[in-house]
Amino acid sequence: MKVIRAPLRVSLFGGGTDLDPYCSQYGSTIISFAINRYMHLTWNDRPTGGCRLSYSVVEELDTLRDAQHTLVRETAQRHGILEPCTATIVSDVPKGTGLGSSSALAVTLMKLSHPKYVPNSLWRLAARVEQAHSKAGWQDYLPATYGGFNVYRIPGGPSGVGVEFNIEHQPIPRLVSLINGYGLLLYTGGTRSADSILGSWKKSEDQLHAIKHLAGEVAKHISTLGPDALGAALNETWELKRSISGVSDPILNRQYALAMVNGALGGKICGAGAGGCWFFLVEPENRQRVIDALGLCEIPFQVAEKGVESWTL
Repeated sequence: MKVIRAPLRVSLFGGGTDLDPYCSQYGSTIISFAINRYMHLTWNDRPTGGCRLSYSVVEELDTLRDAQHTLVRETAQRHGILEPCTATIVSDVPKGTGLGSSSALAVTLMKLSHPKYVPNSLWRLAARVEQAHSKAGWQDYLPATYGGFNVYRIPGGPSGVGVEFNIEHQPIPRLVSLINGYGLLLYTGGTRSADSILGSWKKSEDQLHAIKHLAGEVAKHISTLGPDALGAALNETWELKRSISGVSDPILNRQYALAMVNGALGGKICGAGAGGCWFFLVEPENRQRVIDALGLCEIPFQVAEKGVESWTL
């Protein structure tokens, strides 16, 4: 049996600027971290023949190349998955929570198909497979591949962006303890399709310019920022993000206001918006006050130091 897992992620700054065509023209700075909540993929030989694929449904197939599951089918067709087999996909959180689960799954599938590939190759292959059928940006494959807390700088300009470009990958280990001590992740109870919202992002160039500028400024000082300054920057990026059509609504706005009045230093909705998970920075003594005020389910986490991993049992 092969077991593969890739961490989910929280993106703090720069989200949306990694979408094309904006990213191809202007580039992007992304500040994010992986969390110890995972997308799991198991593969096992099936001596009786055929393929059994289990996720939210179960598919009994002659071959995974005919699977209804888009990422599995595309991986089998483009890269091959050893058959006959039983393959099982399990996530630690529901899909549509804004934590990058589909991109983490794409990375696990690439690790299954290409177990000896280096991280720089895995995320590129994952991007090719998912973006063939999705509006996903470039950022989500990176925490799933590398783990940790990082600043990623994606070049743009005349040459454009594609899977051959070079990303500057800057680990910031000092921020790991800050996130572990002050970070709070709350599930709103609602999920959404990111693709249904990302169209609004692509039409919001003025906001994307401001988000990109803020991410660049935070990146310049990231090694020295304390919780108050980081929280203030998060508040600023949320104000920019929620001005984009479809990202927020009166319920989410009220939840954010309640968090702030009860002691949060700053925060943002994860992923494209419109539901999923909140991330807040909160002083430890105010943590329970924020949880109680919002009445939402906490997802306990720590920063995941490692990216995609695999074992043979």
